Formats: sequence, C-alpha cells, structure tokens
Amino acid sequence: MPALTSRTAALARRLATSSSSSTTSTLSRAAFTTTAPQHKSAVDSAKETLKQVDRKVSDKLVDGINIGSAYANKIKEATNEVKSGKVTGKAEELRGEIKGKASEVAGEAKGKASELAGEAKGMKDEVAGKAKGMKEEVKGQAKEAMGEAKEKMS
Repeated sequence: MPALTSRTAALARRLATSSSSSTTSTLSRAAFTTTAPQHKSAVDSAKETLKQVDRKVSDKLVDGINIGSAYANKIKEATNEVKSGKVTGKAEELRGEIKGKASEVAGEAKGKASELAGEAKGMKDEVAGKAKGMKEEVKGQAKEAMGEAKEKMS
C-alpha cells in the first residue's frame, strides 16, 4: 500500500500545482477503481437467456394476435358486404389470405419456440457439465486431503 499512498500524494501535488496555473488538467476517475469486475454465474446467464427467449416468443404471439384481430375486422366488413349483396369474391379472397397468414404466424412461433427450447437445453447441459466438473474437482481434492491425512498419521 505505500506505493499507492505515495502515488496518490504525487498526484495531489501535481493537481495542486496545475490548478494554480491557467490550464487545468483532469484525470479520469476510472484509473483509480478498486472494485473487481462482476462476472455472471452460469445460472444467472441461463436465467437471462430464458428471459430473452420468453420475450421473443411473447412478442411473436402478440404479433399473431394483432394480425388475427386485424383480419377479424376485415372479415366482419366482408361479411357485412356479402349480407348486403355487394361482394362475393372478396370474402373468399380474404378468407384465403387469413388462412395463409395464420399458418405463417403459427410456423414462425413454432420455429422460434423450438429454437429457444434448443438454446435452453444447451444452457441446461452446459450448467450440468460445469456442476459435474466441479463435483469431480471436489472429489479429487477430498482424495488428496485423505491421502495427506493418512500420510501424516503414519
């Protein structure tokens, strides 16, 4: 710690002399951080990934709902026109368009869900692998400690 103290004292002197002159120098506070960087654990990163997946799936579902309600309004308009005898071909056209969009949205949602399920499975396998590795490491350390204890006893 003495090196840090003398370094700080030298910096304070330098700042004091430079503040009396017409030019002022500023030093970044980032150069003096003392905290260690925080790293996410495997569980936290898995939770974060699952939250992102959940958000993407719900966004796709909301898009599907919005598309469905828009087409429902179009169908209502078309049926009103059919009832009044104005249009007959337009209703069939809208019906086909709605079926196409519905199957498209369903396919997208299915694809996204399977993609996210694969990511979640990968994360689960990764966490399980890390846990198994740590278990083996602790097991090895325990064997080593037992060997040392036996050696000291004899």
